[in-house]
Amino acid sequence: MTRNQLVKIAISSGAIASCLFAIPSFAQESRWISDVLYVPMRKGPSNQHTILHRGLKSGTRLSLMQSEENWSQVKLENGDIGWVPNQYLADEPIAALKLDSAAQKALRSDERYQQAAAQLKALKDENESLKKQLSNSEQGSSALSSELNQIKQISANAIDLNDNYQQLAKDHQLLQTELDVAQAENERLKKEDSQTWFMYGAGAVALGVLITLIVPAIRPRRRHSEWG
Repeated sequence: MTRNQLVKIAISSGAIASCLFAIPSFAQESRWISDVLYVPMRKGPSNQHTILHRGLKSGTRLSLMQSEENWSQVKLENGDIGWVPNQYLADEPIAALKLDSAAQKALRSDERYQQAAAQLKALKDENESLKKQLSNSEQGSSALSSELNQIKQISANAIDLNDNYQQLAKDHQLLQTELDVAQAENERLKKEDSQTWFMYGAGAVALGVLITLIVPAIRPRRRHSEWG
């Protein structure tokens, strides 16, 4: 490829770029024209030197070794060294590469957004699950509280019953003691009655014996003259 051909390609690319930026504002859709170029790399800084690489695609990254008026010595990423015209070199990546880089960044951003959205959904689902668990826990807590109140009431009733039982036990013990005292008193009275009646009986017997002895002694004797 001659220098004139390269110049024509560059001019054509410039014209295409001009047309691209000259699109009317009322256009409903946008289009982009590719500005891909293939630049030969030569062994020396002139078109007469041997071509080492037939076409370096626009956007290829090069390492600058040295620069002259119209040519620059560059090094490829594979280690090859050669010369290319300065007019095809730029300090920054071409727009297509920038656009591709932006697209890649946008894709990565979209992926991160999708991941964040998925994480957000997972967090929302987990939050809903935790809310349900909390609601169930609150309901369980309410049920436990009600059961606890019932247990407390039962415990209070049991305490009252125990107090009543203790009081009844005390009353029963007191009544039992009074009953034992009454029974002992009854037995004592029975013994005293028996002794009294025994004494009465003994006195009656003694009185009878005494009367038997006294009565004959005081009865008047009959006179023999009156009977004879």
